[in-house]
Amino acid sequence: MPSRKKPTNAAHPAPIDLLPPRRKAILVAAVGVLAEKGYARASTLEIATRARVSKRELYAEFGSKRGILEALIDSGSAEMLAPLVPAAIGDRRAFGAALVAYGAAAIATLSNPYVLALYRLAIAEAPANTELGEVLADRGREPNRKVLTELMRHGQAAGFIGGSDPGQVAAEFFALLMADRMVWLLLAVEPPLAPDNATACAERATRAVLALHPAPAKKPRVAEA
Repeated sequence: MPSRKKPTNAAHPAPIDLLPPRRKAILVAAVGVLAEKGYARASTLEIATRARVSKRELYAEFGSKRGILEALIDSGSAEMLAPLVPAAIGDRRAFGAALVAYGAAAIATLSNPYVLALYRLAIAEAPANTELGEVLADRGREPNRKVLTELMRHGQAAGFIGGSDPGQVAAEFFALLMADRMVWLLLAVEPPLAPDNATACAERATRAVLALHPAPAKKPRVAEA
């Protein structure tokens, strides 16, 4: 029986377009199978067949069907988090630029047809089967929440932004960024934003959250006697 152990490279997610060809092919095939069959009825054999790989190769890459799902969501998270991780955020301007870059990446990722397909599938299968929704929360929402919260904590400590709870400030920024856009994307009523419009939306959300939580006033230095 093929090993179900998760491959070690799963700990280092990358955007799907940057993955090796075989790994990318399996993930792309998985989205199609999941959309057609649902998570419970999707088989690794059909995914492997569409990706033109063997089941042994599939299991070597991902370990299990859940591993494929986790890798799909990890890839989306990597695209959203990329602007935050390597940036040297040393001043308020760089802090704002990091928020704008993250916001534009988040809008683009959440508008991706693959991501929308996974969300639609999770909604369709709930509440009878919540596994897909749980993986979306654990591998998508939670890593983004943590990194964005840490960015806000860094900004508060450096005096770039105010507010008492960095997690609440992060949640407010994301709400300003997305509003109800995700609902209409899922319903296919609203088209994805063009890159320039996504950046403009992220800039508005950044200005709004900075205005809601202005940087604390600097205390005047007391001259030595």
